[in-house]
Amino acid sequence: MLGEPGGELDRYAALLQGVAYIERLCLDHLATLGAPAGPVVRVTGGAARSSVWTQLRADVLGRTLEVPVVTEPAFGMAVLAAAGVHGLPAAAGRMVRVDRVFEPRPDVGQRLLPGYRKLVGELRSRGWLDTGSVSKPQPKL
Repeated sequence: MLGEPGGELDRYAALLQGVAYIERLCLDHLATLGAPAGPVVRVTGGAARSSVWTQLRADVLGRTLEVPVVTEPAFGMAVLAAAGVHGLPAAAGRMVRVDRVFEPRPDVGQRLLPGYRKLVGELRSRGWLDTGSVSKPQPKL
């Protein structure tokens, strides 16, 4: 955590933002490797149950997040297994149903961007992040 939170609520908000920032760092890094994420990302797992956190993630990532009806990670393995027979797009199209959609709020994303940049700068200054491994934050799609 960078700085000292003003209380437990600030600490909790910082934790959620920090995880979303790390997720964005991963997507930004993948883009530098030539594997950019598209404008829509499907999210699963326990965090997808929280509408507040999923909205925050959409805001930080600047991408639409879709939450499938079935969010258990094992279901993703079943889709991958079916992809061996039908191909991934066809298997996902037949098996995955979207339950909720979270659109990024550009104004919130812009307010959170300095925190992301501060994290990236701190990671670089500590030598924990190679200067070339993450480009400038990707523009909102």
